[in-house]
Amino acid sequence: MQMTIGIGTQLGQTATGGSDAKPVALPKTNLIQILSDGWRGVLPEGHDLSAEPETFTVSRQGFDASASPVLHDDMVNITTRVRLPYPEEALITDNQVALSDFIYAGDIPDGVTNNSSRDYPKPIAMWLNHDREHAKIAVHTLRLAVAHAHARGGRPVAAVKFIATDGENTVEQVVSTMTATRFDASGLTIPHFAADLDLSELAQGALLTIDAAIYPWVGDAFTISVDADSYPSPNLTTLRLLNDHLGDYGTAFAYVDSFAGNDVTGLASATAPNAELAPFATIQAAVTAIRAFNVSAFGRANDAGGGIVRLVEGLHSFSAFKSQGSSVDVPLIIEAADPTKRENTILSDGGSSKFNGIPATLKLRNLTLRKTGGSVVFLDSGANSVSSLLVTDGCIWDANGTSNYSAWVYRVGRFFQINCAIGQGGDPRQGNFFSTEATMVTAVGCESCAGTITYQAAGCSDLPEFTLRAATGSRPDMTGLFLGWNVFSNGTTNNPIISIGAPIGPRGAAFVGNIVESWGTTSNAAIRLNADSDANAAQNVVVQHNTVVGERTNLMYLDGAVNVPKTAHVRFNLFDRLNIKGDVFASRGANTGNWPVRFKVGWSDNAVLNGSDNAANYGPASWLGEITSAGEVTGITAAFENDASHQGTNAGNGNYSPIPGSDIPVLPVGMAAYPVDLMGNQTVEGQSRVGAITIAV
Repeated sequence: MQMTIGIGTQLGQTATGGSDAKPVALPKTNLIQILSDGWRGVLPEGHDLSAEPETFTVSRQGFDASASPVLHDDMVNITTRVRLPYPEEALITDNQVALSDFIYAGDIPDGVTNNSSRDYPKPIAMWLNHDREHAKIAVHTLRLAVAHAHARGGRPVAAVKFIATDGENTVEQVVSTMTATRFDASGLTIPHFAADLDLSELAQGALLTIDAAIYPWVGDAFTISVDADSYPSPNLTTLRLLNDHLGDYGTAFAYVDSFAGNDVTGLASATAPNAELAPFATIQAAVTAIRAFNVSAFGRANDAGGGIVRLVEGLHSFSAFKSQGSSVDVPLIIEAADPTKRENTILSDGGSSKFNGIPATLKLRNLTLRKTGGSVVFLDSGANSVSSLLVTDGCIWDANGTSNYSAWVYRVGRFFQINCAIGQGGDPRQGNFFSTEATMVTAVGCESCAGTITYQAAGCSDLPEFTLRAATGSRPDMTGLFLGWNVFSNGTTNNPIISIGAPIGPRGAAFVGNIVESWGTTSNAAIRLNADSDANAAQNVVVQHNTVVGERTNLMYLDGAVNVPKTAHVRFNLFDRLNIKGDVFASRGANTGNWPVRFKVGWSDNAVLNGSDNAANYGPASWLGEITSAGEVTGITAAFENDASHQGTNAGNGNYSPIPGSDIPVLPVGMAAYPVDLMGNQTVEGQSRVGAITIAV
């Protein structure tokens, strides 16, 4: 099911610079200057902040819904006088104050000297399309999920421009409304930007480059081909798309019936009904025939790419066919002949390992993938780089009651899973961590399919945990991490459910719209984000619209012997407990790099059910932070439909929709980051709740 939602203009901010711009009465402040770190300002010595809170206007460069440059006027508050570091934490500075939001080098604060050297935060994004799709009609839909620190008005950025080029000609489309798509496997919804690009003006048969330019409300444009990873990559990068809008590339079909088929008399054909009349007995023979047919009928290289092998209902034991189908440009597809019978159209490992058995590019669609052996290798292309690609679309993963094996899906390179579910025999945990091999997972709309080598995940349910891993072997760093609209639930692990502990640079990390549920015997943190003696710097971390229940969130600690800068934009979240440790905890006066987090710069409208693990109030020694941010509440009763976390029944799989009478605060008007939540509930600003499920009051 797919729903398109139009978003209105941003509320609570004023755009200037257009022909119809009107003068606005701007508040004044006694602030003298912004310091270079961008989160502190300087007042005249002895100035009394207690008399009246001070607010000032900042003009920021950014974009509007048409992707045109404009200035946006944002209001920034002076929040508190900054204290001195440990051991003089009881004393305050003479004239330094903390701000409610960062001031960037390109900002123009009204009447205040701006010495900030801070760059604007970059958008963070992930494609919901897999690489090397085969576009068989003129109009092709592209989808991009986006997060940004300065989201507002129901969308994370002002606009996205989608771009397709054949190297000589280019088509573009600017999109400023969001689409919400619900996935059957997970039951969850992903809000995103979508464009229907007309490819008819581009060269038939060309392998197009797909790009996007992202235009934030505040900051600089971000173009994937320039600002993200070079192609190919498991992180955000450009895509390749085969433009076959005239159908001249050609699609060869072959059917496989393991009982009634015949490898001698089987037929590959450009017409599916003709191929269905003469099925093969094995996939290997069918792929061989498609490869030969591509050469004879379509004049292509000796390659099976673009062909479709259809498996009839029944059990099919996997046999290696890499040498028969290399699939260079677009994947060879193996799918159920009848997608409505995918539960009974089974591709099995056959009980023995098939090393290097699949082509470098392969797509499996609407099949049940069943494990029958113990420690056996099922899908393996021998990939030792990011150039290989395995796609599973609409498949059912079935462990068949066997034990897990990390190499069941082995060396496949980039591993894109979409709308896949788990069978009655349990989760085989495909895509597991195997320290030296190239398996890099992106999961979209799946049930528990992300695996432990996940680079990106959106709209996935029943995920046990996530760990951000450093580069090793053939796997690059996880850069520009995107985790959005997922449900993480774990009742047994001794590890944090979400563990992010590596340097986070300008590309940032987005954690938006997720539920994290801790229950059972779990005792570690629900989220450990650059905490617990983590000495890595972190910037452009976006944490928005999450519900974290049952256990603590440990965020941006500086509790060791190293001082590094750490910042995060944290808005509209519901936490069980929140811990931020710094200089006072570490007894080290140098540990001030995370003070923007402790002073809640770039924070607003969060709810903390049970304070911190050492205090329910705020102050230099409190792990809850120095101060409360705008709209922040603590010590409340959430009142969920079914709290199955440690704080509730402790049974797991709860329903974290707030019920009438809940103390969870509502979203302020004009500031929500997305138009819907992960359950597809439409966001009604001023009525919907903060957290991952924002159902209206």
